[in-house]
Amino acid sequence: MRVLILGATGGLGSALARHLRGEELLLSGRRAEALRTLAGEVGGKALPGDLEDELEAKALLEGAGPLDLLLHPVGRAGRAGVREAGRDLLEGMLSVHFLTAAFALKHARFQPGARAVFFGAYPAYVRVPGFGAYAAAKGALEAYLEAARKELKREGVRVVLVRLPAVATGLWAPLGGPPKGALAPEEAARRVLEGVLREPPPEVLEL
Repeated sequence: MRVLILGATGGLGSALARHLRGEELLLSGRRAEALRTLAGEVGGKALPGDLEDELEAKALLEGAGPLDLLLHPVGRAGRAGVREAGRDLLEGMLSVHFLTAAFALKHARFQPGARAVFFGAYPAYVRVPGFGAYAAAKGALEAYLEAARKELKREGVRVVLVRLPAVATGLWAPLGGPPKGALAPEEAARRVLEGVLREPPPEVLEL
């Protein structure tokens, strides 16, 4: 199985890579040194790149070749009330959560029956004070995926949206750490792969 993990150096991305050790793994992220270390650990190929730049995303995805599985555990957290949120925060949230996914779907090549997996959020968890920008970016992603799913189904590609509870990754570092009860990344990765690789894959996987 030819697998591309975007955001592979994040907590969830690296856990997914470890669970998929033995597959034909392509790993992408912006931190080149960490990416090479992970690739060496799991026997994958490191493809450093900035997915928020469409030209870099296009080159990376075209170079990856036809995929059986695309995983997009790409994300960033930030907190600011609606009266404090600046343009940089708003655009940054949309760029990392939505644009990177849109560029991935635009430029990736897939094998028939492939799965493209993206990560949303439970609305009740994120539509709360201070998380408006994050919630809006995840909402935009989910709406886009609903349309993309119908288009790509004609090409034999299954688009899967995963909604996870909180996962104890570095995403939470700017917010003082993960909430109590957050899933370990390894457990989250196991549940994700168990769900998205079943036949037929779900359109929405809620864990």
